Amino acid sequence: MSTAAIISLGLSAASTAAGIAGQLQQQQARQQADAAAGAQAVYQSQVAFQNQELMKRRADDAFQQGRTAAESSRRRTQQRVGAQTARLVAQGTDLEGSPTDILGDTAAVGEVDALTLRAGAAREAYGHQVAAVGYGNTGFLETARALNTTHSPNYLGAGASLLSGASTLAERWRNFQQNNGRGL
Repeated sequence: MSTAAIISLGLSAASTAAGIAGQLQQQQARQQADAAAGAQAVYQSQVAFQNQELMKRRADDAFQQGRTAAESSRRRTQQRVGAQTARLVAQGTDLEGSPTDILGDTAAVGEVDALTLRAGAAREAYGHQVAAVGYGNTGFLETARALNTTHSPNYLGAGASLLSGASTLAERWRNFQQNNGRGL
Protein backbone atom coordinates (compact mmCIF):
# COMPACT_ATOMS: atom_id res chain seq x y z
CA MET A 1 0.00 0.00 0.00
CA SER A 2 1.55 3.30 -1.03
CA THR A 3 1.83 6.18 1.38
CA ALA A 4 0.49 8.60 -1.21
CA ALA A 5 -2.62 6.47 -1.66
CA ILE A 6 -3.25 6.32 2.07
CA ILE A 7 -2.71 10.07 2.39
CA SER A 8 -5.08 10.67 -0.54
CA LEU A 9 -7.77 8.50 1.04
CA GLY A 10 -7.26 10.23 4.38
CA LEU A 11 -7.50 13.67 2.76
CA SER A 12 -10.69 12.66 0.96
CA ALA A 13 -12.20 11.46 4.22
CA ALA A 14 -11.11 14.68 5.98
CA SER A 15 -12.50 16.79 3.15
CA THR A 16 -15.84 14.98 3.40
CA ALA A 17 -15.93 15.47 7.18
CA ALA A 18 -15.09 19.17 6.80
CA GLY A 19 -17.84 19.59 4.19
CA ILE A 20 -20.37 17.94 6.48
CA ALA A 21 -19.25 20.09 9.42
CA GLY A 22 -19.55 23.23 7.29
CA GLN A 23 -23.05 22.29 6.16
CA LEU A 24 -24.08 21.59 9.75
CA GLN A 25 -22.71 24.98 10.87
CA GLN A 26 -24.61 26.72 8.09
CA GLN A 27 -27.78 24.89 9.11
CA GLN A 28 -27.26 25.88 12.74
CA ALA A 29 -26.74 29.53 11.73
CA ARG A 30 -29.93 29.40 9.63
CA GLN A 31 -31.83 27.92 12.57
CA GLN A 32 -30.57 30.66 14.88
CA ALA A 33 -31.58 33.33 12.37
CA ASP A 34 -34.97 31.67 11.95
CA ALA A 35 -35.42 31.51 15.72
CA ALA A 36 -34.61 35.22 16.05
CA ALA A 37 -36.99 36.08 13.20
CA GLY A 38 -39.64 33.86 14.76
CA ALA A 39 -39.25 35.53 18.15
CA GLN A 40 -39.52 38.96 16.52
CA ALA A 41 -42.64 37.85 14.64
CA VAL A 42 -44.21 36.53 17.87
CA TYR A 43 -43.50 39.87 19.56
CA GLN A 44 -44.94 41.84 16.62
CA SER A 45 -48.00 39.59 16.67
CA GLN A 46 -48.56 40.23 20.38
CA VAL A 47 -48.18 43.99 19.90
CA ALA A 48 -50.65 43.95 17.00
CA PHE A 49 -53.26 42.01 19.00
CA GLN A 50 -52.84 44.40 21.95
CA ASN A 51 -53.31 47.35 19.60
CA GLN A 52 -56.40 45.64 18.20
CA GLU A 53 -57.88 45.41 21.70
CA LEU A 54 -57.01 49.05 22.36
CA MET A 55 -58.78 50.14 19.16
CA LYS A 56 -61.86 48.09 20.08
CA ARG A 57 -61.98 49.81 23.47
CA ARG A 58 -61.57 53.21 21.84
CA ALA A 59 -64.42 52.41 19.46
CA ASP A 60 -66.67 51.39 22.37
CA ASP A 61 -65.66 54.56 24.23
CA ALA A 62 -66.43 56.73 21.20
CA PHE A 63 -69.91 55.15 20.87
CA GLN A 64 -70.55 55.73 24.58
CA GLN A 65 -69.36 59.33 24.42
CA GLY A 66 -71.63 59.88 21.40
CA ARG A 67 -74.65 58.52 23.26
CA THR A 68 -73.84 60.64 26.30
CA ALA A 69 -73.32 63.79 24.22
CA ALA A 70 -76.60 63.20 22.34
CA GLU A 71 -78.51 62.69 25.60
CA SER A 72 -76.99 65.87 27.05
CA SER A 73 -77.92 67.79 23.90
CA ARG A 74 -81.51 66.53 24.10
CA ARG A 75 -81.74 67.55 27.77
CA ARG A 76 -80.47 71.06 26.92
CA THR A 77 -83.01 71.24 24.10
CA GLN A 78 -85.81 70.20 26.46
CA GLN A 79 -84.64 72.90 28.88
CA ARG A 80 -84.70 75.53 26.07
CA VAL A 81 -88.15 74.45 24.97
CA GLY A 82 -89.31 74.55 28.60
CA ALA A 83 -87.81 78.03 29.11
CA GLN A 84 -89.39 79.28 25.89
CA THR A 85 -92.76 77.84 26.89
CA ALA A 86 -92.52 79.47 30.32
CA ARG A 87 -91.68 82.87 28.77
CA LEU A 88 -94.53 82.61 26.30
CA VAL A 89 -97.01 81.65 29.05
CA ALA A 90 -95.66 84.42 31.33
CA GLN A 91 -96.32 86.92 28.52
CA GLY A 92 -99.83 85.63 28.27
CA THR A 93 -99.28 84.18 24.80
CA ASP A 94 -101.69 81.53 23.63
CA LEU A 95 -99.67 78.39 22.79
CA GLU A 96 -101.54 77.83 19.52
CA GLY A 97 -100.18 78.53 16.02
CA SER A 98 -96.88 80.44 15.66
CA PRO A 99 -95.68 79.98 19.25
CA THR A 100 -96.07 76.20 18.82
CA ASP A 101 -94.09 76.41 15.57
CA ILE A 102 -91.28 78.20 17.42
CA LEU A 103 -91.20 75.50 20.08
CA GLY A 104 -91.25 72.79 17.39
CA ASP A 105 -88.40 74.46 15.53
CA THR A 106 -86.33 74.65 18.71
CA ALA A 107 -86.96 70.95 19.37
CA ALA A 108 -86.09 70.03 15.74
CA VAL A 109 -82.82 71.99 15.81
CA GLY A 110 -81.95 70.35 19.14
CA GLU A 111 -82.60 66.89 17.71
CA VAL A 112 -80.42 67.65 14.68
CA ASP A 113 -77.64 68.70 17.06
CA ALA A 114 -78.03 65.46 19.05
CA LEU A 115 -77.97 63.35 15.90
CA THR A 116 -74.91 65.24 14.60
CA LEU A 117 -73.05 64.52 17.83
CA ARG A 118 -73.98 60.87 17.64
CA ALA A 119 -72.99 60.59 13.96
CA GLY A 120 -69.60 62.18 14.68
CA ALA A 121 -69.01 59.69 17.47
CA ALA A 122 -70.05 56.83 15.16
CA ARG A 123 -67.53 58.00 12.53
CA GLU A 124 -64.80 58.14 15.17
CA ALA A 125 -65.75 54.68 16.43
CA TYR A 126 -65.73 53.34 12.87
CA GLY A 127 -62.19 54.64 12.39
CA HIS A 128 -61.12 52.78 15.53
CA GLN A 129 -62.89 49.63 14.36
CA VAL A 130 -61.10 49.77 11.00
CA ALA A 131 -57.77 50.22 12.80
CA ALA A 132 -58.63 47.24 15.04
CA VAL A 133 -59.25 45.05 11.99
CA GLY A 134 -55.92 46.17 10.51
CA TYR A 135 -54.08 45.37 13.72
CA GLY A 136 -55.84 41.99 13.91
CA ASN A 137 -54.78 41.15 10.36
CA THR A 138 -51.22 42.18 11.18
CA GLY A 139 -51.34 39.95 14.25
CA PHE A 140 -52.46 36.97 12.19
CA LEU A 141 -49.79 37.60 9.55
CA GLU A 142 -47.06 37.88 12.17
CA THR A 143 -48.30 34.69 13.83
CA ALA A 144 -48.12 32.89 10.48
CA ARG A 145 -44.63 34.31 9.92
CA ALA A 146 -43.56 33.06 13.35
CA LEU A 147 -44.91 29.59 12.60
CA ASN A 148 -43.15 29.52 9.23
CA THR A 149 -39.77 30.42 10.72
CA THR A 150 -39.88 27.76 13.42
CA HIS A 151 -39.81 24.77 11.08
CA SER A 152 -37.85 21.57 11.59
CA PRO A 153 -34.14 21.52 10.85
CA ASN A 154 -33.18 20.80 7.26
CA TYR A 155 -30.07 18.65 7.07
CA LEU A 156 -30.23 18.18 3.29
CA GLY A 157 -27.05 20.20 2.75
CA ALA A 158 -25.10 18.08 5.23
CA GLY A 159 -26.59 14.91 3.74
CA ALA A 160 -25.61 16.00 0.23
CA SER A 161 -22.05 16.70 1.40
CA LEU A 162 -21.92 13.28 3.06
CA LEU A 163 -23.17 11.48 -0.05
CA SER A 164 -20.86 13.39 -2.37
CA GLY A 165 -17.84 12.83 -0.15
CA ALA A 166 -18.71 9.19 0.44
CA SER A 167 -19.08 8.67 -3.31
CA THR A 168 -15.67 10.21 -3.99
CA LEU A 169 -14.09 8.24 -1.17
CA ALA A 170 -15.66 4.99 -2.39
CA GLU A 171 -14.42 5.59 -5.92
CA ARG A 172 -10.88 6.21 -4.68
CA TRP A 173 -11.03 3.16 -2.45
CA ARG A 174 -12.18 1.05 -5.41
CA ASN A 175 -9.31 2.39 -7.52
CA PHE A 176 -6.94 1.67 -4.63
CA GLN A 177 -8.26 -1.91 -4.36
CA GLN A 178 -8.00 -2.47 -8.14
CA ASN A 179 -4.39 -1.33 -8.12
CA ASN A 180 -3.58 -3.68 -5.21
CA GLY A 181 -2.77 -0.81 -2.89
CA ARG A 182 -0.11 0.69 -5.21
CA GLY A 183 -1.75 4.05 -5.79
CA LEU A 184 -4.87 5.72 -6.94
